[in-house]
Amino acid sequence: MKTLISILSLSLFLFTAHTAIGQTTTPTTPAAPTDTDSNPRFWQANFTNGGPYMVKLERISSVSKHQYISDGVAKVTEVTIGTDSEVVARFYFLEPVGKDTPIAAGAVLMNRAQDLTQQAAARVSPSAAQLQVVKNYPSSTHAHTVEFVVQSADALESLYGSLVGSVAAGRGKTWKES
Repeated sequence: MKTLISILSLSLFLFTAHTAIGQTTTPTTPAAPTDTDSNPRFWQANFTNGGPYMVKLERISSVSKHQYISDGVAKVTEVTIGTDSEVVARFYFLEPVGKDTPIAAGAVLMNRAQDLTQQAAARVSPSAAQLQVVKNYPSSTHAHTVEFVVQSADALESLYGSLVGSVAAGRGKTWKES
């Protein structure tokens, strides 16, 4: 997760680019994720920026959800799927560490910087404002690890609910981030 510094550096760059351009746009609100019945043997997920993931329900050995602070700059909420193979799937949402602090001025600045970053990125490319998995080879190479980043905490919670529900019921689902 050392690449989080790179992500924050990109945010600062985009904030600076927005200030230099001086234009404003209205950010779009993403649609809520969907969860539908599908092939009864598989749990599937489709992401707005990272493609599909599919796993056989009978191969899932563990599902977890946890939070941690990475490099002192980002709070990571992560859902992990362990299987009876060597592959581990990780789905996560990142937010700045200071986001939940009670210091009002800091929170206002953090929110404004996030908004400006997304607006500037959206002008560069429609998908540029979406969070992306960024790896710094070789220091972030994780053999047998599949990683996806979701665009909101609510989307990650929806993914987790779909996954746990599918495993508990033994019925396939397709979760789609919108």
